[in-house]
Amino acid sequence: MVASVTVKTNSIQLSKEFRNIQRKFPSAIKKALANVSAFQIANIKDRTQRKGIDVNGSPFKPYSKAYRRRLVKQSGVVDLTDTGQMFSSLTSKITPSKGTLFFRQAQANKKAFYHDIAGAGKGRVVRPFFGINDREADKIGQLFADKIFKDIGLWALEKI
Repeated sequence: MVASVTVKTNSIQLSKEFRNIQRKFPSAIKKALANVSAFQIANIKDRTQRKGIDVNGSPFKPYSKAYRRRLVKQSGVVDLTDTGQMFSSLTSKITPSKGTLFFRQAQANKKAFYHDIAGAGKGRVVRPFFGINDREADKIGQLFADKIFKDIGLWALEKI
């Protein structure tokens, strides 16, 4: 059996469509990155403030007794929230190739550094919260792909 394919195309029109696709992808990528960045910010806040667990799913190390008494943390739930300024400062910056999560205020960034890396308080207790675990990474990948395919699919439908 012999297969035969004949292509009739207007190369100018074809190159124009390729340029349109190239222009469309950066905006679709930025939208998808913004979407997953907002998702991860919500994940970090929920996991830390509501559930009191670290990035690996383990409960945070407890507050010292003196800290609990001073700040009336009688429940003992470690939520890394005192004034709320650190988590209200958590935001993202989106470029065509990446989404970056960061703390807008220098003081909030410093607090996050001490809690997450250096250790907070006299005992230098490390409570890692600012990260992405494997389950979240899978979910982020799926959300990103869904958003990209939705935007590209809508673009393809506009061309029909």
